[in-house]
Amino acid sequence: MSIHSSKIHEFVNLQRQLFSAFSQGYPQANDFTSLLNFPRSGAVVVDGQRWNFAKHGLGLRFVREHPVPQLVVDMHDQFGDCVKVDWWRLSLFLESMGVAIERLEAEQAVLEYDRFSQ
Repeated sequence: MSIHSSKIHEFVNLQRQLFSAFSQGYPQANDFTSLLNFPRSGAVVVDGQRWNFAKHGLGLRFVREHPVPQLVVDMHDQFGDCVKVDWWRLSLFLESMGVAIERLEAEQAVLEYDRFSQ
């Protein structure tokens, strides 16, 4: 497993928690294809931490307000698929933690994660 595998597991767990908190806080938001009835922005609380979100395209971008650092979990497409990891999601998450990663390295980490998680 790559050195990023534990961070990918952390990321997937955060996606699950954020999706769960969003679903509980916004039960009317149920159009997971087009997100037509989703709020443009808002906030959820996960483990006592406030996460602000903004809708964009076919996804939501969550940014942890407190504590620092302001972690980013961007479910930019297929919102609701809590185990989805792609190089873009992983890159934004790691960069928000102060970990620089190149696209190729992120793609390889995701491929490796997918191989071991199936």
